[in-house]
Parts: sequence; structure tokens; C-alpha cells
Amino acid sequence: MKANPFSISLSLTLITSTYFLLPLIFYFPHATRAVAAAGGGGSGGSVPVIDGPTVRKDERWPLLSSEFGEISAVKISDGRNGSYHLHFITMVPQSLLLPVQLYSEMIFYVNSGSGSLSWMDVNKDDDKLQQVNLKTGDVYRLQPETVFYLENNLVDNDGQELQIYAIFSDSDDKLLQNKQGDEVYVGVHDLVLGFDNVVLQAALNLPGELMEELRTGKRQPLIVQGLPVVNNSMGDVGSRVTSSFLGTKNNDILNIQNKKDKNKKKAYNIHESDHDVENCYGWSAIVTKKQLDVLKDSDFSVFMVNLTKGSMIGPHWNPSSVEIAIVLRGQGMVQVVCPTITNEKVCKNSRFKVAEGDVFVVPRYHPMAQISFNNDTFVFMGFTLTSKDSFPQYLAGKLSILQKLDKTVLMKSFNVSNTTMDQVLSVKKESILLDCTSCAEDEEKVMEEEEEGREREGGKGGGDEGKQETERKGEIAIRRKEKEVEIEREFRRGKGGKSQKMDGERDRMEEEKEVEVERNVEGGGERRWQEA
Repeated sequence: MKANPFSISLSLTLITSTYFLLPLIFYFPHATRAVAAAGGGGSGGSVPVIDGPTVRKDERWPLLSSEFGEISAVKISDGRNGSYHLHFITMVPQSLLLPVQLYSEMIFYVNSGSGSLSWMDVNKDDDKLQQVNLKTGDVYRLQPETVFYLENNLVDNDGQELQIYAIFSDSDDKLLQNKQGDEVYVGVHDLVLGFDNVVLQAALNLPGELMEELRTGKRQPLIVQGLPVVNNSMGDVGSRVTSSFLGTKNNDILNIQNKKDKNKKKAYNIHESDHDVENCYGWSAIVTKKQLDVLKDSDFSVFMVNLTKGSMIGPHWNPSSVEIAIVLRGQGMVQVVCPTITNEKVCKNSRFKVAEGDVFVVPRYHPMAQISFNNDTFVFMGFTLTSKDSFPQYLAGKLSILQKLDKTVLMKSFNVSNTTMDQVLSVKKESILLDCTSCAEDEEKVMEEEEEGREREGGKGGGDEGKQETERKGEIAIRRKEKEVEIEREFRRGKGGKSQKMDGERDRMEEEKEVEVERNVEGGGERRWQEA
């Protein structure tokens, strides 16, 4: 793919001006805090933490929505170590995610579409702009303090959306994201405009009339329409992008000429990689520092599993890390075993069903098995850590830890006869991907029976924990709906050509809906917000 003049011009104008302002941002953090407090142009909004093991697709928290794309978030807890923060970015063809500054480590997977990622790491790349072309299946990583933007380059309106699934962490050896705020990135335009006029005039050398236009320009959402390339000079293209970036009409604003180098990088495509395990029941693959150069200083890894119909990944556990997974296609059952008996109220064996778009989490050391249904495949990817001194442990097959233990000790442990234990140890299948016809159906039936039992206990005055969890999820659902209404209102207010009378009437109707929501909440009991 040839370098896009539009990408180059955007880099030369916006990223250059940001480069000169970033030192000011680091020395004057109040500007960043002001932006976060305003909640504009960033990844903000108070995303509630949902206790695992699952977060359904329709439970994602909305952060941004425009006619050119949307961003939603999930914060899921494994019940032990903290919460894990994911973003789901969708961009329509010919759209642009405006430059943002990244506050956390970011590892992402391209679920669909194609596009380009451009970024500058102010700590490592000096003033060089980097670029990587993206396509379905690509995996990549960005460091904190990186300034980046995304483009969906497709011209065809019927083209595929660019979908990116990203996880954020506080360090290069932990997937946790436990910072007090929810901001993982913020729009560079908000960082720039967070400064006083005196500071900006001194930094950008702008006359007063242009400063006024900067301040009064129409506020832009993070995802906007990408500008077409026309037969103008590179500087003209750059100035048009700057106008889109700042929401202004004057093409001379920040028309800074820059001749920095652009280095082409390459992502790693997990769809094109060799499979670590493969047979007629499916395949699995993992991307580590061995495959992807940008992971060389971390233990981050990305995995993908594709199960055929009626198959299973044999019981296993991860001794190195939690596993956070997203279902890409189909549906399946997951069974997780609690490895402790000291506190059964906190840690219990569980089974749950997941479908396309759902997120699920399995804590470290917890044995698990993922199973597909007879009528559908089960494909999921996820994020985890992989240590060179630690590998997944299996409970079945040739690699089972049972094969390494003394048989007489195992007989005592299971309290079975020598004949029975011989039979258990005689099964030495090579692969961990196994036939499991109707297993998912049986697991689903048991799950439904357990849920019915809990509902009966709740009706008798028991099951307080389940009742409280149901109430809490109901409260979060109400808040999510309120957030969606707020985003929709902001989107309409930001669009031009709408009459104020129509907007006022819609606002009045929405306020009436919100009053009704409040009444419903009051009727259900006291609202208890659980913030991240």
C-alpha cells in the first residue's frame, strides 16, 4: 500500500504542533485534568466495573458515538486482583480518529476492516512519525505517552468497518488498569486548548484573530469524516486536515511546515501465523515477543482459539496470568474451577455461556475448559501474559500433570483402585483440542437448572447475593441508557443544519424520559453506584 498523502499531511501539521506542546503538557498537568473533568475529546466517562466472569456485548459502556464511528468500553473484574479495561473502536469507511495522547500501555487486535495507524512516541522516537498499515487479524502495541491517530482508508461507502479491540494496562508486566481515573487517552486538541491564550500564543506564535478562531471553532468528536485528497499542494491538504482537527474554517491555522521522517512498521497477523496446535477439532495460536518486535520488552501476548462444532479445549490453567477473552464468532460454554476451598462464598466453580461480542475473564491458576456447541463454531481471542519460565498446565492428555505424578499417590488422592487409576492414566492423547459432542448442550442444561434453583431460593427469602447482583446490574443498565441518551443529545447538538426548535423539543422529551427512569429506580430501591 502506498503512503497516503493525506496521512503525511496530517502528520506534518497536527503531530508537529503537538510535539512542541507536549513538554508544556507534562509540566502543566492541570490542563490535562481540566480536560478530563470536562469529559470532552477523551476516553472518559465513569465506566462502572462489572464483576466477571462475563460482560455481554449489550452491556458495553458507551463513550462516543457519531455518524463516522463509535467507542465503547468494558471494565471487568476477575474478583481477585482488580479490573481490566478494554475499548471497542468502530470506524466507518473514510473516517478518522483524531490524534490522542495515550496514558496507558495499549495492546490491540484488528477484528475487521483495514486502515492505518500513525503515531509518535515522544520518549523513544524523538520527532519521527511512525506508521503501520492495519488489516483484519493484525496485533500491535503502543507505549504510554504515545500520540497516535487512526484512519479507515476505504473509499467505498459499502466497505467494511474498521473494528479494533484494545486492552490498557498500567505496566509492561501487568494487564491491570487500576488508575484512579478512567482516562486512557485524551484528544490532543483538548490538551492544546486546555492552555491559556498567553501560553498558546507564545508556543504557536499565533496572532490574536487566529487565537480567537481556535477558541470559537466548532467542537469535534474524536471520530470524524476523513478528508479526501485533491490536487492541491501538500501544505493545502495539511491545512484542511488542521481545520477538521480544530473545527475551524481558516486553513492558515497551524499550517506548520515539517520535514520529519516517517518510518514504516509492520504489524503481526495472527490469521497468517503458524498454529501452535491444530487438528480436526480446531486450532490455537499465540503472539508473543518472539513474533512481534514491539512486545520484546514485555510479557504481553495475544491468543486466538478456533473450535469446530462439538469440540473442546481440554481442562487447563494459566499459571502466569489472568486471561481476558472476547468472542469473535459463534457461541460456547466455559467451565471454570475454583482452586481453593478456604472461602467458597468468594470463589466458586462456575459455568457460563458466551456469544459473539461478549467478554469473559478467567483468573490466574483457575482450571478452565471452553466448549463449542454441536451446531456452531466457537472462535475467541484474548489478552494474557506469557513467561518464558511458565507454560499452560493441562489436566488431560499426554501433557497432563497427572502423568508426572506417582500413581500410588494419585490413588490415595482420588481414593480409587489401581485399575481405575490405570484407566485414567492410559488416555494419552497428543492434542488438547478434543471431541466433545453435545458437551456444551449438557453444560447449558446444568447451568439453567442451577439458575432456576437460585431463583427458587430467592423466592423463599434466600439468595441475597444473587438478588443484590441482579439489582446492581439493573442499576448499571439504567446508567448505561442515560449515558446513551446523553451521547445522542451531544451528537445532535454538534451537527449543523438542525433547527433549535426541533432540538429543544427533543431535549424536552428526553428529560421526561429521564424523570420516568428516576421514578423506576426509586421504586426499585436505593441507587447504589459502583464506580471504577
